[in-house]
Amino acid sequence: MATKKQQRRRYQRAQGRGRLYDDYEPKPGSEPKPERAAPRRRGEPPPPTWRRSVKRAAIFAVGLFVLTQVVSFGGPRATPAGAGFQAIAVFFFLTPFGYLMDGFLYNRWLKRQRG
Repeated sequence: MATKKQQRRRYQRAQGRGRLYDDYEPKPGSEPKPERAAPRRRGEPPPPTWRRSVKRAAIFAVGLFVLTQVVSFGGPRATPAGAGFQAIAVFFFLTPFGYLMDGFLYNRWLKRQRG
């Protein structure tokens, strides 16, 4: 007796070659799975997204806030309000800058692929 996997493959081959009967109905619940997107090739940058830019800027801003609270840079430590303002300013600067940089790198990669 063939295993379930072998039966499924045999059915898929028969379906691909058009050897099934017209009145054949598959078992309920055996719906085909949606196909995955093709995996990116090595070295291919992903297309730019605002979500990724916001995440990256948020991680950097939080890291900057923690760093300025832990380390004193030659003078007294920054107040939490001052460090928070600095982190927010860096966040709002890095978000569009990161998006533009991702777009630049992606477009440059596309141009190299085309010719």
